[in-house]
Amino acid sequence: MPILWRYLIHYFLKIACACVCAFIAILLTMRLDEIAHFAALGAPLSGILLFTLHQIPYILPIAIPLSCLIAALLLMQRLSHTHELTAFRASGFSFWDIFAPIWTIAAFLAIGNFWLTSEVATQSHLQNNLLKSELRSINPLLLLHNKHLMRLKGFYFEALGASYIGEAASDVVLALPNKHQQRLHLMIAQQLKVSPTLFTGQGVTLLTSLASGAEDFDNLLIENMATSITPIQDFSNLLQKKVWTINNDYLQMPLLLARIQDQRQLLKEARLKGEDPAKLKNLKMQVNRSLSEITKRFSMAFAVFSLTLLGTACGINISRRKHYYPLCIVIALTTFYLVAFFVAKGIDHQFLLATTLYLTPHLLIIVIAILALRRVSKGIES
Repeated sequence: MPILWRYLIHYFLKIACACVCAFIAILLTMRLDEIAHFAALGAPLSGILLFTLHQIPYILPIAIPLSCLIAALLLMQRLSHTHELTAFRASGFSFWDIFAPIWTIAAFLAIGNFWLTSEVATQSHLQNNLLKSELRSINPLLLLHNKHLMRLKGFYFEALGASYIGEAASDVVLALPNKHQQRLHLMIAQQLKVSPTLFTGQGVTLLTSLASGAEDFDNLLIENMATSITPIQDFSNLLQKKVWTINNDYLQMPLLLARIQDQRQLLKEARLKGEDPAKLKNLKMQVNRSLSEITKRFSMAFAVFSLTLLGTACGINISRRKHYYPLCIVIALTTFYLVAFFVAKGIDHQFLLATTLYLTPHLLIIVIAILALRRVSKGIES
């Protein structure tokens, strides 16, 4: 490898790695609420560390492109400020010769970012959710104290007496929905306790609505139990009503492609059968979400190269005076990319619009960067 390549790649990667570490620290700080919530579920220290480590691959696909942008920008500014760029040009190197090692390493990093986004981050996200689900199934009292989750499930829980989160609760009122009959089941208990394998209740009363042929009254079953013992797993399943659905961002690329094929087949069969328009629309939206997920992954991967190109174009200064508007252009285009990216994630059921938002910022960045490089190569100040 030529000395010039080694010199530029070494400096570029050194800054990029430092920026990646900084972004990981910042983004982990922003996810402290989620980590703290996981710890509050009673997770052991090893589980908390594993949960935190699984956050990192989910952060890297965004951190790497931004780090490459900063590294390219700082590298070009340094070469301009120390007049090394002038020395390279006087030695016969063109701008394209100087930028070639940076763009080459950025291309390899883009491929690595695609693999990271598609294969590693998906598994990390899935493992995080499995860890939370497993921890909740171990201790149902933690689920009961989660007001937000109970509200989503349609449950009502209140401990009127002394309560120790994750261990015991007294004077408990628990209402569970019976969606088949549009009724509620009610449980009242003097004491609820959790052991490693059993869920124990003292002084338990159950009021259950039974099916009735008449419409003007309900049949009620009332059970009084001095002691009720239920396996932890059974009670947790009752509360969580587990229905395993794997989101697109949990799937590695081969599995995502297989899902798209299945969804298209279901859509084709539904059209042939003349299914309800609402069902056809839902199936079409599922296909669009899966296709948008693929576009999103390519966008995150290509962002490494496009933002590196932007950094090299706007970091050069051939004037004796410092100009700050190239930095403003970098900030504006990067903000536009991030805003368009997150808006596209929110409308992933509209494939064409989401794809436009995913790809348009890259095209704009490339055009502006190439124009800026052409002006600089002709000696025109940016």
